[in-house]
Amino acid sequence: MRISEERLALAAAATNDGLYDWDLRTDRIYYAPRWWALIGLLPDEEANGPEEWLNRVHPEDLIWLQATLDAQMSAGGKPFQIEYRIQHGRGGWRWMLCRGIAVLDADGEPVRLVGSQSDITDRKVAEEQLRISEERYALAAQGANDGLWDWRVPEGEVYYSPRWSDMLGLPGGEWVGTMEDWFALVHASDLPGLRAAFELHLSGRLDHLEHEVRIRHDSGAELWVLIRGVAIRDALGDAIRMAGSMTDITARKRAEQQILFDAFHDGLTGLPNRSLLMDRIGQTIDRRRRPDDPPCAVILFDLDHFKTVNDSLGPNAGDEVLRILAKRLEGQRRAGDTIARVSADEFGVLMDGVVDVKAAMTAAQRLAAAITDPITLVSGEELVLTASGGIAMSHTGYGQAADMMRDASLAMFRAKGAGRNRVEVFDDALRARAMSRLRTEADLRLATDRHQLTLFYQPIVRLSDQSIAGFEALIRWQHPERGLISPADFVPLAEDTGLILQIGRWAMQEAAEQLARWQKTHDSGLFMSVNVSGRQMLDDDMVECVRHVLADTGIAPDTLKLEITESLLMDDPGRAVSMMQQIRSLGVHLSLDDFGTGYSSLSYLHRYPVNSLKIDRAFISGAGNGDRREEIPRIILLLAKSLDLDVVAEGIENPSEVTFLRGLECRYGQGYYFSRPIPAPDAERLLALPALP
Repeated sequence: MRISEERLALAAAATNDGLYDWDLRTDRIYYAPRWWALIGLLPDEEANGPEEWLNRVHPEDLIWLQATLDAQMSAGGKPFQIEYRIQHGRGGWRWMLCRGIAVLDADGEPVRLVGSQSDITDRKVAEEQLRISEERYALAAQGANDGLWDWRVPEGEVYYSPRWSDMLGLPGGEWVGTMEDWFALVHASDLPGLRAAFELHLSGRLDHLEHEVRIRHDSGAELWVLIRGVAIRDALGDAIRMAGSMTDITARKRAEQQILFDAFHDGLTGLPNRSLLMDRIGQTIDRRRRPDDPPCAVILFDLDHFKTVNDSLGPNAGDEVLRILAKRLEGQRRAGDTIARVSADEFGVLMDGVVDVKAAMTAAQRLAAAITDPITLVSGEELVLTASGGIAMSHTGYGQAADMMRDASLAMFRAKGAGRNRVEVFDDALRARAMSRLRTEADLRLATDRHQLTLFYQPIVRLSDQSIAGFEALIRWQHPERGLISPADFVPLAEDTGLILQIGRWAMQEAAEQLARWQKTHDSGLFMSVNVSGRQMLDDDMVECVRHVLADTGIAPDTLKLEITESLLMDDPGRAVSMMQQIRSLGVHLSLDDFGTGYSSLSYLHRYPVNSLKIDRAFISGAGNGDRREEIPRIILLLAKSLDLDVVAEGIENPSEVTFLRGLECRYGQGYYFSRPIPAPDAERLLALPALP
């Protein structure tokens, strides 16, 4: 008996359990020292009743513990175990696992209840943490709307969650299958990549699996899914299990595809945009590196006078026109070609595999014809538009798309310069002119900084006595290598590049300073005419520039005359008139240059706030010889007189023209007969003369 009790005590010590022995007849309990230690108390021989135990049990667990013990006391004979919480001596609650069995007497009645209890708090905490973790994972998976899968690699068996099945429209909730069941649903183009991704992870070359594929829904629709997973490995590093999720990313992929489409397509017409056209031209050039490869062609079309549509009918009508033309051009597109909207009113075409220039020209003319067909708008308005086109052929040797687009653009501008409504082909001569233009532009930018620009002055005389009334300031460029360059060779370029604003401000300031010096030494009533370009006249700073020149030089405002052309009035009539009125309010005079050669109707002349007219040289040449052209200056002078406008006749080259104009009472004249444009020192010597011969 002693040996048996020692064995029991040793076994209890080895398991770290606390023993108890409850004598049911005396209702006394023996608590082993370890029993007390488990609840954080010192052994107490006097405390041998059940209340030392039961009074410390958590109220929520007491009823179940009491019921279990009562059942043993009444029947007994079978082992039992129950988990419960008990108050620890240092505070808090500990989880206990109580085991026991009732000892029966000869009559089969329970007389003792013996057993042990062990502290299972750590296990219970771990179980609770696991439960919370699993609950969180389940909630996260449910919230993420992901389908779960669990692959037992050696067996080849895969568990698929109900959400996984629902995602693909498959019946039956959760199910068990194989990886091949899954792979059979993957898009054929995406399957090799998915297999490779699995292989890379299973072999340990990727830390985890993350791969996007298209997969077939049971309805036949196609979904985009993101597959994630990670493998569990054995001691040798071999994958024995792999689990993960499948997320439906169809909406995201469609949004990405829409963003990508929008980035490379025009929002108004739906056509490819400039970026996509450039990319496709580049790819086409890269594919054609051998001399025997068939060439490709790039065609650019710019709609002629499209601004008039927007100005007259409004931007909505302009947008409608562009959509109609885009649909027409797309209808003419060959398979493999690209038609794009590359700017506001410009369309680009990439034609792949064009036989030669003649074939490209034929195709371009077909597209141009589609543009020129009458257009009927929703409003009922009917329009007929034309376009200017330029062609660049790849056989000339291009390395970049930008170069080919540039040359097509140069050819298109040549078409515009040749009268519009035509198509031109880029050639070496055009390239040479373009290079010359680039060099001239670079030199012109330097010229403004290196003071290579200068003013020449041509006298304007009173025809009554041929005395000098004023001068017209004419800009010249003293190029260090090319010599003196006339304005016709660089002013249009300055207009295109915007340099005209800087040049124009300088010319006005320089001319006004020269006038101020001459007024002090000669005639205080002397005036100066300065040419103003359309771009300069419409510039926001123009009025302030004129105000500054007047304040800086001190000249009388009415001795400064700004010459503008009729074309300026037609480009933007409303703004032009507004700017002219503001300048007139400063006291500065305005003169309409080259009158009679532009677009203005004589009946509209009274609307423009000008002080004088310049009759173009075309109507002066040969005057006085009885030519029918003499009627034109006669009419202009009569009109000017009725509107109280001064008139300057330019281009006078002989005495008969002077006599003719004098007979019409034309007040001022200008031309080679009196003097060519000359430098300031030479002009000052003319001022010393009472009259010009």
